[in-house]
Amino acid sequence: MYIRSMSAKNYVANALTMGNLLSGVLVIVGVFIWPYGASVSGHMDAEPFYEFGALSQDWRGWGMLALAGIWLLGQLFDLLDGIAARWAGSDGAMGTQLDSIADAVSSGVTPAVVGVMMLHAWAPAIPAPLKLLPLTMAMAAAYRLARFNVEVAAGQQNSGFSGMPAPAGALWWIGILLVGAQYEMQGSWGLYGLGGVFTMLVAVFIGSTLIPWWMVSRRPMLDLKGWGKNPAFDRRRAVFLGGITTVGLVSAFFGRALGLGMLVGLLLYAIGGAHIQKTNR
Repeated sequence: MYIRSMSAKNYVANALTMGNLLSGVLVIVGVFIWPYGASVSGHMDAEPFYEFGALSQDWRGWGMLALAGIWLLGQLFDLLDGIAARWAGSDGAMGTQLDSIADAVSSGVTPAVVGVMMLHAWAPAIPAPLKLLPLTMAMAAAYRLARFNVEVAAGQQNSGFSGMPAPAGALWWIGILLVGAQYEMQGSWGLYGLGGVFTMLVAVFIGSTLIPWWMVSRRPMLDLKGWGKNPAFDRRRAVFLGGITTVGLVSAFFGRALGLGMLVGLLLYAIGGAHIQKTNR
């Protein structure tokens, strides 16, 4: 009976991990064909290859919002699968490998594809080589996750993260989708749309350069584990997290986009969280 119970618990953790992986795949498919399975008229090769996806003029806004929601759900699954694995008492090598493979898709390949497609949809004048810049996310996530697995196997893991965790990189790109969706739906792109497009391009550039750099770096990053072990450290990170949440909400309010608050919060987390984490080492 105990073995059967443990097996059932393992299925829960693995199902959540696969949910994370499939969310990334669904976002990629949705970029090219939205709604899923919808028939399209005309010849695909006669139109831009994003013409029938969520970034097309027909679906831009609601389509991006839906993709962001699917992607966020996958990130929630990623958070819950670790909790489920510890509940099952099977937080071992197999779970680590499956989790990393899922993260490589949802936090590496998916941002890379979404970023390339965004540049094709919103900035067609940009030189073709620059439109491939978001591919750095795929390489950074693969390297970051492989390094993590090696360190876990060698028992070299310390408190906090060494480099930005891959899911945080995914959240950055989800924030970009949310910003674009809200600006599209509200028609609040600014003068001739230049203000909103500039904001999006800056966010995409940061997501293609600074975010992957932080992922492969050894920069200490704050984690949310181990509460109760060090009360002084807990107070510092609680104040810090409360601060970035407040600044993020203010940014979202004045920027008229919830995703903008996410982006500001993630920047503050990456920049200021390193100092907070160092105090616990």
